[in-house]
Amino acid sequence: MDRRAFIGGLALGPLAVPRVAPAQPPRKVYRIGILSGSGTTSDLVGPQPRAAPGLNALLHGLRELGYVYGEHFVTEPRGGQSRPERFPSLAAELVRLQVDVIVAAGPTLRALKQATSTIPVVMAVSGDPVGQGLVQSLAHPGGNFTGLSSQQAETTGKRLELLKELVPGAAPVAVLRERTSLSWQAAEVAARERGWKLLSLEIRDAGEIEGCSKRRLMRGPALSSWPRLGSSSGTPGESQNWPPGAGSPPCMNCGSLSRPAG
Repeated sequence: MDRRAFIGGLALGPLAVPRVAPAQPPRKVYRIGILSGSGTTSDLVGPQPRAAPGLNALLHGLRELGYVYGEHFVTEPRGGQSRPERFPSLAAELVRLQVDVIVAAGPTLRALKQATSTIPVVMAVSGDPVGQGLVQSLAHPGGNFTGLSSQQAETTGKRLELLKELVPGAAPVAVLRERTSLSWQAAEVAARERGWKLLSLEIRDAGEIEGCSKRRLMRGPALSSWPRLGSSSGTPGESQNWPPGAGSPPCMNCGSLSRPAG
């Protein structure tokens, strides 16, 4: 073999060796923490959770965007069973798991605010994220919280005004509300400024709604369903008495207008 052939062999030899493709790094499977104020954890597990319409809607939306459960992401759900005293420990548990993002709503958000300042938290809905100290403002939330605001505090007075336009008169407005809801104080302020009277029907969990409704309907009132208003004084499930035969207070169905924060 002459010198030029030898040098050529050294140069071209490596090209003849079959190349092994470098191993692709495994795709990261993101973990989405779910903190629900109601339901049990077992009802929220997996790609098709039982009795969890909100979570199912989230998973359906992710599927429509091309994300596959188990391939691109999994969920780490925790259900609070309508027991607010459990929310802090469940929030701390999700933080210890170091999930990539947490989705939550309503009264569970305060527990998450206390538990983490680094894990992104998406608010499925919050009645008053600015007033609760979750975000700096709706336009510029700052920190690790973002999501939707139902603006309950801002629109409470307007809802009462609309109701009174539909049902004028001095009849009180019956309000069926949760114990841990947020905007009851705003309702009281709005009613006091306008000289209106509210009847508070406070419940501790969803199981009390039917019984409370039946008791009040037997006395004559039409109940107003106003979920997730603020905490108040008084015995849960009790309200001022509405005398039989005095007619029914107007009924108000307060829906939510969601506005994105950020």
